[in-house]
Amino acid sequence: MPGTDSLRRTEETAAFEQALGQALASPEIKEALRRTPDAPRPEHLRLQAHRERAALCATAAAEYETYARLRAEADTPTPDTTPTGSPTTTASGSGLLPALAVLVPSLGAIAAVLFLAIGFGMRLVNAHRQFADELVYAGWLAAGIAAAATAADLAWLLATAARNRSTPDSASPATDVTTRGSEVAQARAAWHLALLERGIVPFLLTRIQEGETERRTGRPGYSAPEYGSPEYGRHEYASPGYDSPEYSTTRSPR
Repeated sequence: MPGTDSLRRTEETAAFEQALGQALASPEIKEALRRTPDAPRPEHLRLQAHRERAALCATAAAEYETYARLRAEADTPTPDTTPTGSPTTTASGSGLLPALAVLVPSLGAIAAVLFLAIGFGMRLVNAHRQFADELVYAGWLAAGIAAAATAADLAWLLATAARNRSTPDSASPATDVTTRGSEVAQARAAWHLALLERGIVPFLLTRIQEGETERRTGRPGYSAPEYGSPEYGRHEYASPGYDSPEYSTTRSPR
């Protein structure tokens, strides 16, 4: 995947800087610097840590791989999810059946009220008796249609609610996205903690302890010579022998 190495270096640099600043400001490092005479300055420790950044980042390589895998999975869209504005969702949400389910009961009720009112009114005044009977019959028929449509709507709503309760996973894509984001955040926090506790803090403590050890023992190679050693008593460094024959053969004249 192009750019993966560059992205990793960028993330490691940012995480390393954050963890290094947190380590230098931690009470553990501050206490170690306070207890150590002639301790290295924080700027010197920061420079040494930057020189060993690759090795320190390698201490948390496993946590970074987990974080990178979860991040890649979160960035990849799920193939079985349908986008919100897709034609399938629009067609299912605004089809002919929902419109009829709303219009038929209401229109049937209105027609029933009108036909029955006009038909019974004409019966009261004894006008057009046959036509009034037909209006009353049409009114009762419209009322029946409205009642049947209302019952069908209620049954459809109950069936839809039961189906949604039986398949909660298919109706919660937002919950899935939130869960993935939480897993990625937890993995990044684990990577940062491993880099801090297994890499940077032990490295800084080791450098502080090494400075204390050098101060106590001194630099090697500058110890005083051993004057009582066998090498010091060798014949090259002995005084001339005045009892030797060469000394007795030459005498000064009186």
